[in-house]
Amino acid sequence: MYIIKGVRNGYRYNFEIAPPPQACRLTRNTGLCIIFFRAFTLAEVLITLGIIGVVASLTLPVLVANYKKQVTVTQLKKAYTEISQAVKLSELQNGDTSDWDFTLSGTDFYYKYLQTYFIKNKELQNREFKKEYTVNNLNGTKCTSEVWCTKQDSFYIYLSNGSIMGIMTHDGQSKYKSVTIDINGFKKPNQLGKDFFVFSIISPDGLVPYGYKDGGINGGKYDTLDRNKLKSTAEYACNAKSKGIWCSALIMADGWEIKDDYPW
Repeated sequence: MYIIKGVRNGYRYNFEIAPPPQACRLTRNTGLCIIFFRAFTLAEVLITLGIIGVVASLTLPVLVANYKKQVTVTQLKKAYTEISQAVKLSELQNGDTSDWDFTLSGTDFYYKYLQTYFIKNKELQNREFKKEYTVNNLNGTKCTSEVWCTKQDSFYIYLSNGSIMGIMTHDGQSKYKSVTIDINGFKKPNQLGKDFFVFSIISPDGLVPYGYKDGGINGGKYDTLDRNKLKSTAEYACNAKSKGIWCSALIMADGWEIKDDYPW
């Protein structure tokens, strides 16, 4: 790099008021003195940029993943809060959940207890919804047996905030009603534990993660938010080799966080 360190009026006069030159050359016709200073070479600059690139390649994926986890938790907690509030408001009009009819189909249950309390863009039964949307389990397999993908009269609501809520039909049971939420609607991955989560409405607790107390089928229930249970090898566990139905419970058990051992 070249820096001008002189003025017109002559060579000697310049260096009486300027720092001692390391190498000085007077330019023709101007009388200006150019001093040569030591600078980075091109090789040194390229090496530095290379090191920065390596560090960025190692840290950027972690930063992006952490950001996505935080967004997921924020959206999930917001959805949980909104549905919980809807249940409480409905209790004021329809009585305590202990008096609710959980034998109703998802469609009838929604219209009787919940429809009034949501701002929505569209409502439809699963027989139509499944033509537009497919959900996969956490282990990558396609949902083929659970009520959110099989029951024709399970009911889905496209909420104005971009999420999709589902109210399920459960044949032969009267203690709970499953509620699903896809926090980002039709955006991928549409996968349990990633953007699709399952809860249940039970009495007297209201909205709980699926499987808690009476909020699940036999074999799919637990009494406490025990991480070891929720992350076990059970079929519904929040495990990369399982279906991921208990992932909402794991996030809540961890204080609304996605921990490092979460199967992200």
